[in-house]
Amino acid sequence: MKELDVLLSRWIEQSWAGADAERRLAFEWLLEQPDPDLAGWLVGGDRPPEAGHAALIDDILRRHD
Repeated sequence: MKELDVLLSRWIEQSWAGADAERRLAFEWLLEQPDPDLAGWLVGGDRPPEAGHAALIDDILRRHD
């Protein structure tokens, strides 16, 4: 899904270099998730159950605004 690629690529370009190990692990976890889950979290308003993952989703979405 092109929209997901744009969102995730923007985060990598803007945030990966400054991300701590925990945030990088959360992002790597995110990349392993099925596209329907990613779409739900990034464009559908759903939330992943773990707080660290939800915070990463928030960060990704803030960079898209």
